[in-house]
Amino acid sequence: MHFTERTTSPLHTASPSAASNVTQCPSASDFPKPTQKPLTIRESPLWHRRGAHINPTTLPSLIDGYSKHYSMCTTCIQAKHEQKIMKVKTKSATKLFEFVHSDVWRIFSTLTSTGHRNYIRFIYDYTCYTSVWVPPEMKSKACTSAYQSFKARVDPMGYEVKLFLWDNGRGAYDSKTFRLVFAAHGTTYQPCPPYAHQQDGVAKSMIQTTAEKARSNMNDSQAPFVIWREALNATDYLPE
Repeated sequence: MHFTERTTSPLHTASPSAASNVTQCPSASDFPKPTQKPLTIRESPLWHRRGAHINPTTLPSLIDGYSKHYSMCTTCIQAKHEQKIMKVKTKSATKLFEFVHSDVWRIFSTLTSTGHRNYIRFIYDYTCYTSVWVPPEMKSKACTSAYQSFKARVDPMGYEVKLFLWDNGRGAYDSKTFRLVFAAHGTTYQPCPPYAHQQDGVAKSMIQTTAEKARSNMNDSQAPFVIWREALNATDYLPE
């Protein structure tokens, strides 16, 4: 078998001097960086508004030359304001009549046999038992009288109402006389804030429950609507 020696062609060899003469490709750092004209102070809030008041930290990535505008944007404050939830621990009642919830129901389209349209519910937090009071009108004086009658039943039993919670949206209990009655008996009153009636959830839920039970009993017995007061009183003795 015959082998021949392979020699290197002059074309495949390069001297060190020749290699140094080869032109190198420029790197990215060699190119001049494009200059971005920063926006003026007046243009920055303009782009902020055009972007539908998005977060200012996002705008520099969307708009070349955007400079942060440090002035306060009233629209952002009003539209993106978040309400802080204040969670307060509630204490459960340990005795009868210790915490009492109350709410007013008005107005029934059908009058009772005595000509009444409204009623007041008192709910005892300890047992969730309820009692109905039908005042002649829903003014502060009539509501105060209803509470005093309710309190006259509680006092002989040896119990005290320590906290009275009510829906103050209509102001039925909001009067100087009513506050004096609380002060005389050492009762703390707690009205819910305006336009936040859902905070009086115990009274709202109980009124809805008793109204449904009374309506069901009246429909089932084909009773006339004028006895809705008696039907509500009967629901106090029915199980939930």
